[in-house]
Amino acid sequence: MSNIYLITGATSAPGLALMGRLLPALAEGDLILAQGCGDLARLSGLCQARPGFIRPYDADFTQPLAVRAFLSDLTDSYPVPTHFVHLAALRPLETPYAAFDEERFVAERAVALDSALVLCKAFLPKMAAAGAGQVLFPDRRAGGQAASACILQGALDGLARALAAEYAPSGVTVRCAAPDVIAAGGF
Repeated sequence: MSNIYLITGATSAPGLALMGRLLPALAEGDLILAQGCGDLARLSGLCQARPGFIRPYDADFTQPLAVRAFLSDLTDSYPVPTHFVHLAALRPLETPYAAFDEERFVAERAVALDSALVLCKAFLPKMAAAGAGQVLFPDRRAGGQAASACILQGALDGLARALAAEYAPSGVTVRCAAPDVIAAGGF
């Protein structure tokens, strides 16, 4: 059976490191579906290293319609992912809570959480029907994080726990892992 890796936030440092670890071990038929936003040039070296194994997507997850279009293209073009690594996030801004920016928080939530909800709703039932699958969310608990990052991490933790409980009997693993564990290929 082929492995299909869906990696959102693939152009992030953990995403690039993960793909760098995965690429040498990919077999014929394996594929990485790599989402980035406006920075796909960061994938060029990996794409050249193993031509045909990475399908880059430029999708702005701050826009719900872009997430839906991305999902539609994936479901129309490829088998169900066997692995989903959700690294999508805006670059963090360390600001005190007194400077909390509601508009930016809405964008951060759209990228990190709302897109995860949409993609999981589409793919987890199909992974369960196949009897296997893995989903990884980042655990970015580092000291000194802004309130928005802490709020979103709490939501992703809750989502991971709920999905893990629901889908474990079907052979699907859902968990949070530190970005360095993810980058090291910690499946």
